[in-house]
Amino acid sequence: MTTGLVRHYADDAENIRLAKSPHGRLEFLRTQEILRRILTTPATVLDVGGGTAVHAEWLARDGHTVHLIDVVPAHVDAAAMLPGVTAQLGDARELPVADGSAAAVLMLGPLYHLIDLAARAGARP
Repeated sequence: MTTGLVRHYADDAENIRLAKSPHGRLEFLRTQEILRRILTTPATVLDVGGGTAVHAEWLARDGHTVHLIDVVPAHVDAAAMLPGVTAQLGDARELPVADGSAAAVLMLGPLYHLIDLAARAGARP
């Protein structure tokens, strides 16, 4: 499954969708509004499946410490270049972080692909 996901998301279509389509732009702005309401003080945020850091970038600008994990190597490389964002290659089903290591965990994309209940249950820090 991971190889197919890497091919599917390698063209950056998800970030384009969030930036260009009306529904995608609304989704982005609403997600931003909700997270800003909840994350009122600087926090450590884990962005699982965060792509090229569409959310991690503004969260870091807001003063949060953001660690992004993604299955696409090019996305990890792009995210790691952003100030305040660290990034590593990884899979939502086997997160390389300790329980309780983040105040908030974003998993906005991976759950679409984790159809099996056991895979969903394993997708937690």
